[in-house]
Amino acid sequence: MKKEEVESLNPFFSIWLSTRETIRYVLDYKDIRFSLMIVAIASIPNAIGAIGEWETRFDIPLWQLLIGSLILGPIIGLIGLPIGAALYTFVGKWFGGSGKFKEMVQAVGVSMIPIIWMTPYYIVDALITNKAKADTITWQLSAGAIGWSLLSFLIMTTFTIWMIVIQSKAIGEVHQFSSWKGFWTIIIPSTVIFIIVFIITITIVFSSLG
Repeated sequence: MKKEEVESLNPFFSIWLSTRETIRYVLDYKDIRFSLMIVAIASIPNAIGAIGEWETRFDIPLWQLLIGSLILGPIIGLIGLPIGAALYTFVGKWFGGSGKFKEMVQAVGVSMIPIIWMTPYYIVDALITNKAKADTITWQLSAGAIGWSLLSFLIMTTFTIWMIVIQSKAIGEVHQFSSWKGFWTIIIPSTVIFIIVFIITITIVFSSLG
């Protein structure tokens, strides 16, 4: 990478459209602490994004969930990072990848930068979800509620797709293969985990009924 290109790269912006260049820059010029910091920060809005479901299922006050997100979010994120990186490193080898575990940790960490940008959305969504719980009947009939649901669906669908694109490119750069192979490196372990969780869930449900 040329000196001019390096000086013009800011991972917090370039990760969106220049993913491979950003990942290469991080691998060459940043140490692993940079990626760990990104994961710790990004895990907070990630946890906030799950507040609505937790509040509904377990009847936990919003302020407690927000505090829990600040404390537990980074811990869970930092625990999950090496697990995900290990899976992507291992599965990527099946496609002829040459990436190393440490590099994958760095790449996966940096690929979470877009989640930080989503923080305002997650906070607004948590507040609106809390309002919905306080007045369920009004929420169901409100045109604003329907509008927010549609907008939220559009935002999250677009964001999820783009995150998969970013992570596919990041994994591809680490393993030095195509983004499509990076995509399948994500899909294969995700599918296996889903199947395992599904089987366990079904087993537990039928055991409780039987």
